[in-house]
Amino acid sequence: MKISCRKKIALNSKKDAILIPVYRNMRPLKPLTGKKIEDEINTVVASDYFSYEEKEFTGFFMEIGGKLRKVYLVTVPKDPADYRYYTELGASFAALLRKERISSFSILSFEDIYLEKKDTNFTKSFLDGFAFGLYSFDRFKSIQEKNYQFEEAEVITAFTRLKRFVDENAEDWNSVFESIYLTKDLINTPPADMTPQIFVDKAMELASDKLKITVIDDMAVLEKDFPLVYAVGKGSTNPPKFLKLEYKGAPDTEQHVALVGKGVTFDSGGTNLKPSGSIEDMKCDMSGGATVLGVTKIAHDTSMAINIITYIPLVENIIGSCAYKPGDILTSKQGKTIEILNTDAEGRLILADALYEATKTDPEVIVDVATLTGACVVALGSFCAGLFSNRKFLAKNISDVSGALGEDIWELPLLEAYQERVKSDVADLRNISKQKGEAGSTVAGLFLQEFVDNWPWIHLDIAGPAFLHEAHPVFGKHASGFGVRLIADFLKANYATK
Repeated sequence: MKISCRKKIALNSKKDAILIPVYRNMRPLKPLTGKKIEDEINTVVASDYFSYEEKEFTGFFMEIGGKLRKVYLVTVPKDPADYRYYTELGASFAALLRKERISSFSILSFEDIYLEKKDTNFTKSFLDGFAFGLYSFDRFKSIQEKNYQFEEAEVITAFTRLKRFVDENAEDWNSVFESIYLTKDLINTPPADMTPQIFVDKAMELASDKLKITVIDDMAVLEKDFPLVYAVGKGSTNPPKFLKLEYKGAPDTEQHVALVGKGVTFDSGGTNLKPSGSIEDMKCDMSGGATVLGVTKIAHDTSMAINIITYIPLVENIIGSCAYKPGDILTSKQGKTIEILNTDAEGRLILADALYEATKTDPEVIVDVATLTGACVVALGSFCAGLFSNRKFLAKNISDVSGALGEDIWELPLLEAYQERVKSDVADLRNISKQKGEAGSTVAGLFLQEFVDNWPWIHLDIAGPAFLHEAHPVFGKHASGFGVRLIADFLKANYATK
């Protein structure tokens, strides 16, 4: 969508609709709206028809500029709320405009309503939520939704600083949501249409002079160089792949960050077959891979001054005559041996090889993302991801970004007391805990930690928020795109060179 910003009054808007935030006993709006719209607003809010119910939209028609336009009033707090409030408001407004088939609108900026000249992120948060709310996925419907294409959101402000902020960043904001939409599309696509090879094909479309993409798909090479990826994926007729993306946005330095994403394009559980009720949505088990692909695309498309190496091991975890089995002992790329006690704990295996590979290039930080454990959903619910890190400052830095964006994460412990639970009697490690039903997310994190060699590391378990059955106030249902903005903003704030 086009995002524009103009210093004018609402009466001069040429868009299909105008959104005006209001609150009780607010100051006169005439300097922002013009007298005609202000008079109509005063009439509406004084009537029995209007209530100051927060986040409630009240619409009415007015003749403006020779055309009948829809004016919406929305009640907001008298004092600025946190950014999350406006993100949720934006998502709700997108649903309303989609329902009413309105393709453009002007909004009086929240900064102008609050006379806030320093903080320019209230209207930006609203636009973020609006972009989330516009997303739809109807590729596989035989009768698709009647064509709806949103065109433009126009911000109206009297503040030069806000206008400059929007003008300088609007193109990047669109790039961010193109990447989020790609991530959501990949996750929502059925597994027959999102095999490891198809995922690779989608990624290859992003290649450029600044984004080098390498695919390892030779089974002999995978068996030798990424033996855990090979072991998990060899049972499927859709063979495993190892995808590596190298973005060079700061060519004057060798410093870089590493991203690792779990790419299980379908997870049946293998020989430890998942039951009905747990298997139906396992197309989403590649959400970590889709997320880090989206982050890498953002860095590339916005010319972020950072170097990123992204690793995505891609497999189907399927029952088959060649599939790995409980009782197998596998040797990782690092050399540690692993006793397999449950083939449905496969994500940590493919991540182990990828994490160790990531350590070999001396990254400043490694961030891995995975739909790893149901235990994390039990602990934190569907709207919150689990955070693990071997550095307190990393946990704080990414938590600060999370709070500002409203993408919720919660730090969980890597308890040394539980380290013995991943030790095996017959191998170096075991892929599930000795104590079943306890601290599953922590044990999975401790297993992964065995392969990062004390490198600065963040592990995000997104098993809850990656794919939603209960509608989230911003992300809606199904693939959420959770984590793409979070990681991109974290990297930009802490590792970009400018």
